Amino acid sequence: MKNSTLLLLILSLLAIINSQNFSQNNEAANEQIFPGITHEKIINKKDKLVINILKIDLKNNNYEIEALKANNLLKAKETTSEMSKRVSAEGTKVVAAVNADFWLNDGEIINNMISNGNFVKAIADHSDDKLKRIFPQFALTKDNKPLIDKFNFDGKLLLKNGIVEKISRINSRTDSSSITLYNYYQGEHSPKIRNGWKALSAVLKPISSNNDTSFFIVSSEIINQSEIEIPKQGYVLSASNNLADKLEKEISVGDTVKVLLHFIPDEGKIYTLTGGLPQIVLNGKNLAASSDTLEGTKPSFTVTKHPRTGIGFSKDSTTIYIFTVDGRQESSSGMSLKEFADLMIAHDVYQGLNLDGGGSTTMVIDGKLVNHPSDITGERPVGSCLLIVLKNKR
Repeated sequence: MKNSTLLLLILSLLAIINSQNFSQNNEAANEQIFPGITHEKIINKKDKLVINILKIDLKNNNYEIEALKANNLLKAKETTSEMSKRVSAEGTKVVAAVNADFWLNDGEIINNMISNGNFVKAIADHSDDKLKRIFPQFALTKDNKPLIDKFNFDGKLLLKNGIVEKISRINSRTDSSSITLYNYYQGEHSPKIRNGWKALSAVLKPISSNNDTSFFIVSSEIINQSEIEIPKQGYVLSASNNLADKLEKEISVGDTVKVLLHFIPDEGKIYTLTGGLPQIVLNGKNLAASSDTLEGTKPSFTVTKHPRTGIGFSKDSTTIYIFTVDGRQESSSGMSLKEFADLMIAHDVYQGLNLDGGGSTTMVIDGKLVNHPSDITGERPVGSCLLIVLKNKR
């Protein structure tokens, strides 16, 4: 018992010493940019670091945190500044913006994504495929509860006579003998199915919805082909091979079908969802040293100092923290993931997620770039961003 008490005392003293050292080595400017939102800029004199931190009080109910896809298309890129300006031009006040998920060369984000309650991309885990492997994601539920977890898509198509078929994905490359849904984020047409596969497509127009369950009517002829026009509201249902044969017998024009779209774990209706990699703070503890083992990352990513972007929240889930750390430049060297996690913990983050960093790292406040992206060409076009917006809807 005495040893436990002594250990706690030592840990407390070390925390105080680290906090004092952190303060002594840094110049910090802190300002309120909106009621409930503060921006802190830290210049580390010793280690040559430039850090920006947004602190967002979720108890203030005047704004929302939204995920936004570049150009509102699955395969597109825009700079964070361009996305912020675009939304502002549509009549919404954007308080701040930061880059979000990792992305492929064409701009497709690698994780699940939900924007304003609408599915941008959803996948079930296939660990042998980097495009269909589940990594940690940051979510906000309908009641503004923040979460970090590996959300795995679970979709079901409920047909007449009690028939239930699995929906494998939304706006993601289809597999053999599977069902995929495509909405306007995919583009004007559903993608072409691989040569030699049988394809079946149907247009689903919305009727009503209740939380994660929606009702649709099969509004057009069932077509034995892919690449058909996607409606502005609703989905194209696309089936391949064996499931194409089954659905050809199970659905008809005019049928009402029920679609259940949710995630495991089921945390209720999610309005904002964006991915990252890896989770670096878990229950207030630094998890970064385990990243290569748990997530398959490499030391060149985890140990090497890079520009970083991340998001986290407090133990009581009432405060969101968004971080950027500049790097690859003389004024700011960047951080390893362990250092980045330590930074989060020093600012009371209890659960923290690393977002896309490197040349993507960008923070915009009130339309102005407040960090220094590392690319020589300036701000990099990215696949998605997170916005803090006032609640006057677009």
